[in-house]
Amino acid sequence: MFNKILIAIDGSDHSHKAADVGCEIAASMGAEVHLLTVSRTVRVTPQLKRFLEAENMMGEPKYVLDEMTKDILAEARKFAAAAGIEKVRTEVREGKPARSIVDYANNNDIDMIVLGGRGIGEVEAALLGSVSHKVSSLCACTCVIVK
Repeated sequence: MFNKILIAIDGSDHSHKAADVGCEIAASMGAEVHLLTVSRTVRVTPQLKRFLEAENMMGEPKYVLDEMTKDILAEARKFAAAAGIEKVRTEVREGKPARSIVDYANNNDIDMIVLGGRGIGEVEAALLGSVSHKVSSLCACTCVIVK
């Protein structure tokens, strides 16, 4: 029934639970897993940019070099490995999380999106509406929100 499952991860406890649940579902159905993390665009001041360049800390694209992003993806891959899933893709996007998740799902024939009910940006979620709510409202496929 579900061939491709997208699991949105951000390093939060809820996204770890979503990775666990999503990988269990994928394993039971023999589905391919797509692990997606979305980095927000970071505005770098000229002073900070000079410092980062002096310390050889700038890269293109900068988010791929980010240790936190690497850790988030590595942690999510552990859930897939524990569930015995062989078909795993990882992806990093930059932009608004909800729109990026939905766009990825639409462009990759995703059958199900699994994500946590709360992520890292809880203050923003209280003011603007949560990413999980936006994704479930905008996506065309099944959406599982894990609490």
